[in-house]
Amino acid sequence: MGRRRPDEASVRAHAVRAKIVFYIFFCCALFIGVRLYIVQVRDGPALAARAYEQRLATVNFPAHRGAIFDREGTLLVRSLPSQSVYATTGELGPVQASARALASALHGTSYAALLDALQSHAPYAQIAHKISHDEADAIARLDLPGISVVPEPTGVRFVPSGRLAASVIGFTGFDENGLDGVEYSFDGVLRGTPGRMVLETDEFGRALPFAQPRVVIAAKAGHSIALTIDSYLQYEVQDILRQTVAQWHAESGCALVLDPETGEILALANVPDYDVRDYARYPADSRRDRVVMDAYEPGSTFKLITAAAALDSGKVTPRDRFPARDELHVAGSTIHNAEDGFLAGTGSSETLEDIIAYSHNVGAAEVGMRIGGATMYEMMRRFGFGASTEVGLPGENPGILPPLADWSATSLPTMSFGHGVAVTPLALARAYAAIANGGLLLRPRILSAIIDSDGSEIYRYDREIERRVMSPKTAAILRGYLRAVVLRGTGNPTARVAGYTTAGKTGTAQVAENGVYVPGEYVASFVGFVPAQSARYVILVKISKPRGAIYGSVVAAPAFARIARVAMLHAGVFPTAARLVRLERPSKRNL
Repeated sequence: MGRRRPDEASVRAHAVRAKIVFYIFFCCALFIGVRLYIVQVRDGPALAARAYEQRLATVNFPAHRGAIFDREGTLLVRSLPSQSVYATTGELGPVQASARALASALHGTSYAALLDALQSHAPYAQIAHKISHDEADAIARLDLPGISVVPEPTGVRFVPSGRLAASVIGFTGFDENGLDGVEYSFDGVLRGTPGRMVLETDEFGRALPFAQPRVVIAAKAGHSIALTIDSYLQYEVQDILRQTVAQWHAESGCALVLDPETGEILALANVPDYDVRDYARYPADSRRDRVVMDAYEPGSTFKLITAAAALDSGKVTPRDRFPARDELHVAGSTIHNAEDGFLAGTGSSETLEDIIAYSHNVGAAEVGMRIGGATMYEMMRRFGFGASTEVGLPGENPGILPPLADWSATSLPTMSFGHGVAVTPLALARAYAAIANGGLLLRPRILSAIIDSDGSEIYRYDREIERRVMSPKTAAILRGYLRAVVLRGTGNPTARVAGYTTAGKTGTAQVAENGVYVPGEYVASFVGFVPAQSARYVILVKISKPRGAIYGSVVAAPAFARIARVAMLHAGVFPTAARLVRLERPSKRNL
């Protein structure tokens, strides 16, 4: 039998099916071609732009933060460009070798942490953030495959001397936001105006490290500031204070140098202190600015406020005499002098100068009761006690000055010698500055000038007189009393400085905690100025909870004398031979 020949109908059916299949594929191809044309040619640029925009994120980036200088233009703080390390995981060489090499360049980052980061499943991994310039150079020299150092939008603060004026300068956070000190107080000035830029991101919203950002609005750099701080004097004051606290095994201490004619703070020191460059390692107590934050009972240094009220009101004259006695009974309470029976050089009666020179609590209480509570309260308010000085440092304590209506029968006599009232070292120092400058209360200043990013001066601060608190005559009499303290009173001879004239007042007060005096705990202080007339510097030294001695004349006055000598020599004022005095043997002192 021969092979069966297909019939004509079957052939035609196959032909029809083939044509149908052909046309179907043709139509599909045509549709795809048309769609490709639409997507790739006609709408291609628009779709590509839309896809690009979907990968974009608009972010704010900070401006370059301004620098901080001292009064002479010496750099204290500036911002340096910062960099971060990224890994392109698909391009890495041997992971363990890379982690080991990176560990040698990145100080403080362990091999285990680096190995874990390099083994990330993400296409890009951040290895380190805000590394130092030296670390960035070291990584670049390694030339590791898949490892790149990328600039960061925010910088890192560079502090040449980490402990110098640390409590004044303060520190910034991770994104250069001010957190303490003038970095916090003047953050708005230093920070500048942020800019805006567009970044390409991955599907998780993370910035692609190698994509070029597009700046929409340029950032405006922050202004720099010049402080009133004198770096040399600041260093010396810190060193002297540190030695004094160590010598007396004290819990803490603070010191302040003020210009009485301008209100400028030339040096402000605290012990314990901290290194700004590594502030997180230190406890909060080490970062505390005790000069503005800690209010304490000033003790006998406050007797000058009583004397000012007495003299300026006319209710007491320099010639008036008060009974010289060791104790005074008031409303069932007994007030004693610091050392019973010690009434050196006064006889049966004493003047206001004697009371100040020998620091008699009983005499000060009698003066206070003679002038009355209203006069005393008015003078304390005129000196600014109980209110903030608005110096421009964060956390300032206004102190404690109870309203006159809340005073008890013993409030006036005890406040007259510095108990029952609390002041900060800064508030007390500016009160003594008013005595030194002839009776003007000045607003203390830490800021000297604001400087533009191009180095030009935008604004310079001048002295700000708040008010006159006493007559020039009263101030002159009080300066004489403070000079007597050093020549024949409780400051003799520890507050003397050979070749210069000094004036000041010792203070010793019990430590009050939670409204109760702590047995055996004292604050020793000395506040005064140099020279005694036409003073250039007001100096305060306060030592908390010293061991081995408690009196301001023993603990704090020698530190005052050392600072006074350093300050005068630094000012170019050398000791005068005519002023060289023989330091007498220390007299018995009560404060």
